[in-house]
This record gives sequence, structure tokens and C-alpha cells, in this order.
Amino acid sequence: MFAARWLALSLLLQALPAGPIETAHGTVTIAGEVTATVGPRDEEAYFNYTDYEHNALRLFRVSLSGMWRPTARLAVLTEFRSEDIEQPIAYALYVRLRPWVNRPFAIQAGRIPPVFGTFSRRSYSADNALIGVPLAYQYLTSLRPDAVPASADDLLLMRARGWRATYPVGNKVPGPGVPLVTAYRWDTGVEGSYAGERFDVAAAVTAGTLSNPRLHDDNDGRQWSARAAWKPAAGAVFGLSAARGAFLDRAIVDAYEPVLGPRAYDQSAVGVDGEYSRGYWIVRGEAIHSRWTLPKINRPYIEHPVSATATYVETRYRIGPRFFVAGRGERLSFSRLTGSRFFPTQPTPWEAPVTRVEGGGGLYLQRNLTLRAILQHDWRDGGRVRERTYVSGQLSYWF
Repeated sequence: MFAARWLALSLLLQALPAGPIETAHGTVTIAGEVTATVGPRDEEAYFNYTDYEHNALRLFRVSLSGMWRPTARLAVLTEFRSEDIEQPIAYALYVRLRPWVNRPFAIQAGRIPPVFGTFSRRSYSADNALIGVPLAYQYLTSLRPDAVPASADDLLLMRARGWRATYPVGNKVPGPGVPLVTAYRWDTGVEGSYAGERFDVAAAVTAGTLSNPRLHDDNDGRQWSARAAWKPAAGAVFGLSAARGAFLDRAIVDAYEPVLGPRAYDQSAVGVDGEYSRGYWIVRGEAIHSRWTLPKINRPYIEHPVSATATYVETRYRIGPRFFVAGRGERLSFSRLTGSRFFPTQPTPWEAPVTRVEGGGGLYLQRNLTLRAILQHDWRDGGRVRERTYVSGQLSYWF
């Protein structure tokens, strides 16, 4: 019985596309991915909650991407995604122009790929060594662009409440906070990139920020971001990124400008990344430091920008052509504040620091079909639930 079912499944898989579909004499390319991730419900700890209010370890995602290249210099690219059978959204929609066909320089405009860091540009689940998303790109802090704390006490009260933060200023409806850099949305703007043999350089001007990408601008501000990468040898890449942009909603800025004067309430970030692959091994890592400037409204004041630092290192090893194992260790830490009602005696991290370790492995059922499983353990210094272990499995198909 098992052999018959496996044969039927194999025949079905062979009938599915094994790679991108090309049509219109090669000017149109269509690709897609279907990923089913099965894991436990998490309605208490929210360690893997995303800014779309989904569980990254319990998720069904369908994406369809396309490229139309009417000329050698011009291309239109798009990707639509649906998570948990919800309405599809335009994850990407942009025009790419190559002024010189024989030179590795391109200009892109629209809802564009980010230039900061590396993880957000991994297009398929197979590019992720594990199932979970690094803390820097997924874990929700208690900061929101549409609502702010009036004092240090308001912010400290929300420690480990990024999944449902609420503040007295701005939008008073409880809602999710933001990560340092989101991997689930791309920003809207213009970017230019050069990909050379030894060096890559990219820069962009966009409507939102790393933690709050925007389709429509909400504060009349702009973000400037850039990344430079050095490729000293085959399989080795080292990058440096930076970004700065207006973070808070314009309604909050306008409300307090008569009292506090003109202020720039922005998010700024710097990051370093590295990757090395050789033989059956690949090792990757990133470190990101982000700062947000908030208004000084009531005592105890938030005197300085609040900041967060995230680091992770991951590795994957191929055991033959079909099997692989992987692991990741990471830490997310925060700057300190002193409150009057909460933590009044000594400076305390404004958000609960988080540590995560994740390990697992997978099987290539065929080149574009992967089955994997992971064990993830999270713990933090605060919140209703301070420690949790998750087991999750994933089946991913792409073409």
C-alpha cells in the first residue's frame, strides 16, 4: 500500500513544473512556491508572531511571481503572496532598467527588494537553512509607528508585549509592534545597484523604514539605505549596510510639534553580514543595530533614542545529495531605561531580551520539493511566558 501511494505521489510530482515557466518567446517568466508549515498553536508566548499577525511556525503560504522582459534593457517584475488563505498582496511590483546591456548596473522602481542586510532577499523557503525566521527580521518589539509611549513607564509596561502593544498617544487600538527589519514586506521607492566581480554596491530611497515598509507614505519622510559587499574569494561575501528614515506617523509629529518644536523621529540602523561556503558547508551570520527616536512627552522622559541589537549565526551541512542538517543561534538585546512606577531603582532594558536556538534537518524529495523539521527553543527576560520550545515541520515546493 505504501509503495503504491509513493508511486502515485511521484507521478504527480513529475507532472508539476520543475522550474520557471517561460512563454511569449521567452519574454515572460512565471515562477511560484507553495509552503505548508505545521506546528503548535502559540496564543500565549508569541515568540514567532509576525507583523502580519501570523505564526511563522504554523503557516500556509502561496506565492506567484512573474517577469516580463520586452527588451534586453527593460523588465517588469512582480510577486503576489497569500498567507493562511487570506487575500493576496503585492509583495513585489517594480520596473528594472539596465541602461547598459553589457554592464552589471540596474535601476529599479516600485515595490522593490531591500538593499539592507541579506535575509529579506531570500526569495524561496529553500533559501532558509531552517523554518524559523531570524529574530532581527521577525520578532515584534513593542514599538509602533502609529502609537507612542508618553513616558518611559509606558514603554516599560509593554515589555514582551510586541504582539499586542497599546499606548496613550496616537492610535489607541491595541496592535502589533515592529521588528528591527521585517522580512514580510518590501518598501516602495527607487534603487540603483552594481554587481561586480569583487564588489557589490546598492542604494535606495523609499517611503517607509526597515521596520515599517510602506506602500503609501504616512509621514512625508524618506528612508535612505545602502549596502556594500566585498567578495574576496569564491564562496565568501562580507557586507556592510546602513539606513535612516522617518519612522513615526505624521499625525503624531504634527500634534507635538507646537510643544516640542521640529524634531526628526526616525529609525536608523547599521548592519554587517557574512557568508562562506565550501564543499558541503555554508555558514552565514549578521549583526544589526537599530535606533528609534521617540518624543519626550511626560516624565520620566525617554531622554535618548531607544536601541536594539540582534546577532545570529547559522550553518547548513549537506549529507549527500538528498539530506541536510542545519542550526542557528541568535540573541536580541535592548538599551536601558529607568522608570518611576516600573523598574524605578535601576536602568532596565526597554524590551525583554530574547535568545533563540534552532536546529533541524531536511530531505530533498526532488530538486524543488523539500521536507524538513526543526526544534526551536526561545527564552527571554520578561513577559507572561518566558520560555517555550517548539517542534515544527514544513513541506515546500517551488518552480
